[in-house]
Amino acid sequence: MYYIYSKEKLPKLLFDVNLTSDEVKLYGGWDIIFGYYPNIQKDNSTIIERDTPFNYPISDNNTIREMTRDEKVANDIEITLEVGEFIENKKLIKVPKPQENDKYLNWDKEKHLWILDTEAQKKDYFNVIDDFKNTSLEYGFDYKVDGKEHRQKCRDKDIIWIAMTALLLFLVKTFLGKEIKKTWYFEDDYGKEMDLMGFIQLMFFGSTFIQSVYDTENYFKTKENPRELTKTEFESKRKEIHSNLAKG
Repeated sequence: MYYIYSKEKLPKLLFDVNLTSDEVKLYGGWDIIFGYYPNIQKDNSTIIERDTPFNYPISDNNTIREMTRDEKVANDIEITLEVGEFIENKKLIKVPKPQENDKYLNWDKEKHLWILDTEAQKKDYFNVIDDFKNTSLEYGFDYKVDGKEHRQKCRDKDIIWIAMTALLLFLVKTFLGKEIKKTWYFEDDYGKEMDLMGFIQLMFFGSTFIQSVYDTENYFKTKENPRELTKTEFESKRKEIHSNLAKG
């Protein structure tokens, strides 16, 4: 298939010929073919062999090719703008998306700016903090007994049983005048025989642990701007707060 274009910066399609090169020769050559178009001069034309015509042809160093998107804009040809693009003075301008907080940046077509979706960022940030908080509460805390840490969960039943045991020891001491001990089993089934003071210390550690989790949640939600927060950072701050609470 041949397409015949005018020789100018923005070539025009003059006519097409549905023949192969061999068929053109059999037909008598291009001079014969151009004879059917008396208003078109062969010397002022460019013959292009290709399967389909150009959509938006442009001449570049005597070669016809498709226009680039920038060339289309310069020639007032409508294009589909990509995110971050706008047209000004017949020029296609691309505004790179900032890498910082890029997942929360939306392109404003009217203002030609990347706008930070602070609400979405804050929501996701709070969700991350809530997840860290719930994970910490679900795990509980590690309590050092006999030189080794043992995990203690903070479920309602754990808190109730610790409190009830401490209360029992307190009542026995108060009304019977006896110091007795009870064995408390941690999550790994390690049993430790403790007196009233031992249970009070465990309760105090547990209460300050729970307080430290909620204080840490409050710290990141109210004293820091939304950002990429890691579990390590959350736990580090929680331990710092817990240490200060334990000191009174």
